[in-house]
Amino acid sequence: MKKLGLLVSIIVLVVAAFFAGTTPNAVARRARGTPTPSPTPVPLPTATPEPPNVAIPRLQARIRANPNDQDAMTELAGEYLAINRPDLTLALTHKLLQDGDKTAQVYFIDSYAQQAEGQIAIAIADLEQASTLDPTNVEVLGNLASLYLAVNQPSDAERVANRAVTFNKTNPEAYITLGTVYAAESHYDDARIQFEKAFALDKTSARPLYSIAQTYLAQNNIPMALSSINRALAVDPTSVEALTFKADLYARQHNDVLAAESYDDAAVAAATDEQKVAIEVQKAQFFSSEHKDAQALTVYQKLLAQYPSVALTYVAYGAYLASERHQMDQAVAQWRKALSIDPDNTDALRDLGQYELQQHHPKDAVVYLKHLINVGPSAESYALLAEAYNALHQYALQREACKNSFEIRRSPETLGCIGGADFEMHNYREAGQVFEALDTYAKGFLDRNPTLLYVAAQTYARLHQRSKAIDAYERLLAVTPRGSVVYRKLQKAIADLNRGR
Repeated sequence: MKKLGLLVSIIVLVVAAFFAGTTPNAVARRARGTPTPSPTPVPLPTATPEPPNVAIPRLQARIRANPNDQDAMTELAGEYLAINRPDLTLALTHKLLQDGDKTAQVYFIDSYAQQAEGQIAIAIADLEQASTLDPTNVEVLGNLASLYLAVNQPSDAERVANRAVTFNKTNPEAYITLGTVYAAESHYDDARIQFEKAFALDKTSARPLYSIAQTYLAQNNIPMALSSINRALAVDPTSVEALTFKADLYARQHNDVLAAESYDDAAVAAATDEQKVAIEVQKAQFFSSEHKDAQALTVYQKLLAQYPSVALTYVAYGAYLASERHQMDQAVAQWRKALSIDPDNTDALRDLGQYELQQHHPKDAVVYLKHLINVGPSAESYALLAEAYNALHQYALQREACKNSFEIRRSPETLGCIGGADFEMHNYREAGQVFEALDTYAKGFLDRNPTLLYVAAQTYARLHQRSKAIDAYERLLAVTPRGSVVYRKLQKAIADLNRGR
């Protein structure tokens, strides 16, 4: 019980920081004074010419031969990131930092791994450290600005982006970083000025022009967005990203002919069958949105014939059958076909897990969702698994799944899930801490979720916190029809609590 209480206390502290719009590592937000150019910028990790299955064993052997080989550990940490194993990366970067190898490169790698693990505050602190060690490195500053935007700290993002431009006046990446910050702040004219500067420095790159097109799209100026994306395509006619973007613009104009042609052009330019299928699926979804079922169905049938070994074909067709035709049996058959091709397909696993939940088959849902978490853990997948465990009345497992979801994405919904599970397990003290945190840092959330508010009221009553229980019941009364059975029960609960004073 003490362990659970401590855990909830930690969660409450973290959620306080999150809902307040700050981070636990607030020191990372402070300016470091006026930076000076680095005489010899620290090189950041780059892809090795070796494939991971060659590089990783070689580096592991070096470390076995010399456990203090910091260069090998740094390289191996980067290789682990390349194979999506941030946990292994962090084991190495933590050792490197503890051993005193506090270089910009190590902090940069650690930051990427922390981002992959959902630890954005720590990632920001890492990049601030890296930027202190190497104040003018464009890659460090660009990533740091992006993270500040992600946590809604635009002033810090702008500070960092301006530093990038100040010390990298001939590097287009610096202007792209600043333009991206301005665009995120809806300063679109300023953003376009920076993107044009980037293009002037490197007229072989279509990226700044693509970014300009995105700013026009954000302003719903489709003609100017099309003009800008055509500029980008003049530089790089085979850009799959730009061709798809152009098709999406025509789709927004409800121009069937040009949208379909552009999607086809993008599919031709795509390098892999999976990419081609993904683009054709976008075309089918466009036709569905235009209520042109025959054209959408034609696209899916063509994909089934041309790409029978691509799992996405069946995932997308199943989604179409489920949402547009309400043919769930056939949709399920398509998702299962996708799993027969790719047993680890996260979309098919998620769709089948959700379907089994909707069919009130939580045991079957657990099978799909646990597999999903094994291959692609996410806040959503853990939340779905928690829902399945709740239906099975397995509240300890529900709580664990909710906690895992909350650690990835700190939302009031997942914190409320933890509180609900604690209540069911009679961990009233922990549940009370959770509901207090929600009322303090996510004001209005419980009032919008009467079921959780009722659980909160019952929790406070069991803790003999009568004033809090009465307050929760009275808030429920405000959203309950007068004269209803529920209304009368709430009145009785309040009266009983008042008599107990």
